[in-house]
Amino acid sequence: MKISMSDLGKVCKKYALLLLLIPIVTTGLVFVVKKVVLPQEYTASTQLLLTMDSSKKGDNPTQTFDDLRTSIQLIGTFSTTIQSAKVRNEVAKKLGLEGVDESVSVVTDQNSLYFTVHVTGTNQEQTMAVANTLGDVLTRDFPKLFSGIHVNIMEGADTAQSKAITFQLLLGFITGTMASFILALSILLFSSIVTKESQLRDLGLTVLGDVPWKNLRREDFETDAE
Repeated sequence: MKISMSDLGKVCKKYALLLLLIPIVTTGLVFVVKKVVLPQEYTASTQLLLTMDSSKKGDNPTQTFDDLRTSIQLIGTFSTTIQSAKVRNEVAKKLGLEGVDESVSVVTDQNSLYFTVHVTGTNQEQTMAVANTLGDVLTRDFPKLFSGIHVNIMEGADTAQSKAITFQLLLGFITGTMASFILALSILLFSSIVTKESQLRDLGLTVLGDVPWKNLRREDFETDAE
């Protein structure tokens, strides 16, 4: 059976309410799951900067450049250190917690020594406290691991905002739209109603002509019982 856009349009028009309802329902389900069923997630951020000890730079420009290049090479190490179990344990100890369940992610530019640390958790106040304590622990402990390198807190976490679900809602809407399209195609493919002459020819039948609906009478559909 050949499918034309005209046929698909007719199906969409006939079942418009159902096809529109599906993406609305899927989007609503995503919203309910994210806002009601699953615990609300909050994200707090703190910004850190790595600097070199000025007393170790000297007056040689080449030395300064080499020190800067060395600092940039520490980006990967610093990012790993931020998310290490040792640092998490130190944060938990300082906050009086058994452990830190919040997830920690680091965003940085490969050509920069500026780091943005995102902490995500289900407790708003605790998430903010973990983010700030994380900066304090790194400021204290990282220079002990790398001599001449200092961690500076440029901006602490003063709030923990709820995590946006825009992407999930959009994904739910797209999924619902695709489901509606598949449903419309299924209705069109598996429909047993004949709407075109070509469908009769596909069945091996000969078409002699057609009669407009307005010219048909009720008697034409009735069978004589005698």
